[in-house]
Amino acid sequence: MNTGGRLEPVADSFMKRPVLVVDDDVLVRAMIADVLRGAELVVIECSDADEALEILRSGITVALLLSDVRMPGSMDGVGLAKAVRTTHPHLKIALTSSERPPEDALCDEFFAKPWDFGRVIRGVKSLLNG
Repeated sequence: MNTGGRLEPVADSFMKRPVLVVDDDVLVRAMIADVLRGAELVVIECSDADEALEILRSGITVALLLSDVRMPGSMDGVGLAKAVRTTHPHLKIALTSSERPPEDALCDEFFAKPWDFGRVIRGVKSLLNG
């Protein structure tokens, strides 16, 4: 939530829990990860759904999954969101794409590409605080 031009801080417990960023394009992934780190969030980067699921199975407590919709590999971002909803039903999920999200996308938020970084930061922090 924006108050007087300033972003409200994310609750301390969530500041320590990472945002899991999943995108097969290393430059795109690094760009959004850097923006989130600049907003004082902890970020773990993954190149595909399998790597993200491996992180989640490892026991690392993640605050939010932010995944691209279109990715090669065993599953795309929508498939990843469905898998995560089954294993981690309370985990917040945001998807991103240059295309509209599919009707069956199980996400809490959608960020259209190209990104409005301010909107992404506000949206991520809102999910973390909500």
